[in-house]
Formats: sequence, structure tokens, C-alpha cells
Amino acid sequence: MVPLTATALGTIDTHEVDGLHRVISLCLHDDQAIDGDGVYAYWLVPGESYGLVHDGVTWTVTGGAWTEAGHTYRLLRVGHTVVSVPTLHGDESLDPDHTYIAQHASDGWELWRINVS
Repeated sequence: MVPLTATALGTIDTHEVDGLHRVISLCLHDDQAIDGDGVYAYWLVPGESYGLVHDGVTWTVTGGAWTEAGHTYRLLRVGHTVVSVPTLHGDESLDPDHTYIAQHASDGWELWRINVS
């Protein structure tokens, strides 16, 4: 088995309302939404971790207690395909060959790239 390491990439640029956080300029779309349009702007919940994985088409998000099994949550930027995540130091490019994790820390939401050593 190959051990995994992680590289901290920066603090994600977010906005908070009523304890929920949104990534600036990004949202999630639930492909299997029955009610409404399936678009979620405020989806980051402190205490949860989220995985970002490229499925060959777009970036998908997994994790979080509010997600439903069998649903695909796609990370979207209005009018554009997501190729980066906004951080406090600028946009961090996403590489489809890597998996990423967003997790809440004392200074905000951190973005980590998972590496195969």
C-alpha cells in the first residue's frame, strides 16, 4: 500500500451566513435534485470535511452529513467550468490527477491536496 500525504494549499475564500459557509464564486449542483433547482451556495458546515474529486467531466464534492447517498454534487462556477478554488492568496488551480480536501480550521476553511508518496 502506498502511503498518502497532504499538502496545505491555503485558506479558501468563503462567506458565512447563519453558521453555513459558501466558497466565493462557486456553488454545488445536485444532479438528482427533485425539489428546486438543486443549486446550493451555502454548503460548507463546520465540523465536516469535504472531498473534491474530478470524475472525468467536472469536479464533484463528497462528504458532509447533509449529502444524500446516490446523489452527485458538482462544483460549479456560473458560466464556467471549475478549474480552481479561490483562496485568500488567489485562485488555487485544481489538478484532475489529485484529490483535494476542504476542512474547517480555526482560521477558516483549508484546502489540502492529497499526494501519493
